[in-house]
Amino acid sequence: MKNDAGSKKSGQDGKLKVEALQLTGPARLLSAGSGEGCLFMVLSGSGMLFWNQGPEGGVGAGPGSVLLLGRRDCDFEPAGGWPAELLGCRFPLEMMTEVQKARLLDGSKGPLVLLGDPVWSNRVHTLLELAAGAWQEPDCPGRLYLSLLMHYVGKEAAAEGGSASQPRNETIEKICAYLTANYNQKLTLSSVAAQFYLSPYYLSRLFRRVTGQSIVDFINVRRIEAARRLLESTDLGINDVAEETGFSTTAHFRRVFHEQVGVSPMQYRKACRSGKE
Repeated sequence: MKNDAGSKKSGQDGKLKVEALQLTGPARLLSAGSGEGCLFMVLSGSGMLFWNQGPEGGVGAGPGSVLLLGRRDCDFEPAGGWPAELLGCRFPLEMMTEVQKARLLDGSKGPLVLLGDPVWSNRVHTLLELAAGAWQEPDCPGRLYLSLLMHYVGKEAAAEGGSASQPRNETIEKICAYLTANYNQKLTLSSVAAQFYLSPYYLSRLFRRVTGQSIVDFINVRRIEAARRLLESTDLGINDVAEETGFSTTAHFRRVFHEQVGVSPMQYRKACRSGKE
């Protein structure tokens, strides 16, 4: 059953409203004709954004992606069977200037999906966190928060708006969604590149430029996230956890886990269980 995140009304109608969403299944983020716009950042998980031209035209969105939606039905579907966490805001479209609406909500194109560098993502995230702490206050400067958000979105949209750069970022978003959904499979740079009809050399450089990390590092983060959940909630042996999360050897799993978490898998499990006693 589809959730309908975009149909909720609040006592703050006519003003900026901040929402934190935990999506476990398809959800409508925005309904056409609502008179609203919304901006969401994907904090964890990944998925596909679909709009009213049909499910065949979706765009992938992974951690750090920013979605600016307006004037059409927009649905988000988490990928890989894992929840997706989004933080964002809704606002009446009249809070945007006519120039912003013309530039950023072009009706001839799909919704705006951006994946900037880590510095840009951190700035957008910080603004959303500040707005989240203040939006229910009577004197919340909602227009100021929205103006700053639109400033950074506009700059990144301009940077990605060339005929060459925008398709490349959309490709990386789709690759992030694919990797998140298939982290437990045997994945190599060559196999992923072949899946998306790219050369391994080109993909390696492009992925690092857009996300700030290598494909191997991205996959390992997803695998360790899954391993932590298994260690917390199951009695699987360490060898089985390594196999379930896509590591070729237990030794490699132990090394990567320690690098990311700071303790061994067994120490992590003991700490989790002692904390629940």
